[in-house]
Amino acid sequence: MRIKKFNCIRCGGPKVNPYSMPYIMCDFCGSLTDIDFTVGMEKWNESTFNQVWYTVKKMMFASNAQNALSRGDKDAYYLGQLEYWDFYYKTFPAYLPPTAADRHVYKTYIQVCAESSTITAFETKWQAYGAEQQALQAKVQMRFVNGQQKADSDAFFALAEFFVGITKEGMRAFYDNPRYEIMHTVLPERVHMKMRTSMFAQAWLPYLTDDDVDRLLKLLGFSNEYVEIEQPPGHYLDCGSCKTQVFAPDGSYRVYCEKCHSITAVRSTFFCSGCGGQNDVPNDPSQPTKCERCSTTNRLIQPLFG
Repeated sequence: MRIKKFNCIRCGGPKVNPYSMPYIMCDFCGSLTDIDFTVGMEKWNESTFNQVWYTVKKMMFASNAQNALSRGDKDAYYLGQLEYWDFYYKTFPAYLPPTAADRHVYKTYIQVCAESSTITAFETKWQAYGAEQQALQAKVQMRFVNGQQKADSDAFFALAEFFVGITKEGMRAFYDNPRYEIMHTVLPERVHMKMRTSMFAQAWLPYLTDDDVDRLLKLLGFSNEYVEIEQPPGHYLDCGSCKTQVFAPDGSYRVYCEKCHSITAVRSTFFCSGCGGQNDVPNDPSQPTKCERCSTTNRLIQPLFG
């Protein structure tokens, strides 16, 4: 089986199950761990109607947002952002993090998206960054390459590197804010960063040469590395929600269902490496956990490393 190479950012386990959605879920601890940009582009290109409809509506949202910003009306801006993010994920459901599929989590998630967008829009520092980004974008000239318009490489990468820099800065401030604690679980910082930068890439890829496409994907940290992998030892079990058969590799504790986007527990207990006592598997099996009896620290997931 030939798949892209991904390792979980939490437990280190490799991706071994096939996947059809942009978000990569760990087959050992069930964590949201990465994004496959190629699959994301495929989902974007599935419906020309959705692309056109989204572009038209986005212009309307942007116009309303600018009007609210000009008036200094934070409430109107926030409500507009709330509507925009709901529209975005309903138009492109494949882009919704699987961890936000529950309707209650989804509601909180888009509220966080709207609130953080509003705060950023009204802060002087981010307004200055936005103006500088627009100035850099204006410097990107187009040239014809084999009959196609392509962006000037030097000017484009000055823009791209600036965008990556301010996005990283914004991510740090965002994830340091205790109001957004839910996001550490729903959309880990590294995955969120890739989601944001993938939107930038989608807008520019049609205007880049093949060499510049490779350079941009490397800059943004998107994997182009494929590996051949045989299905490791394991067993199939019924998804806890939809009863679809899902494969659980040996050593896994939580496995993701591609069909209904739910997580199924593979096992509920483990035996301490120190005293042999039986313990309940914690909610997050990717992290070291102490034995309830002898306090030995156990690392539960250790398969297929190296």
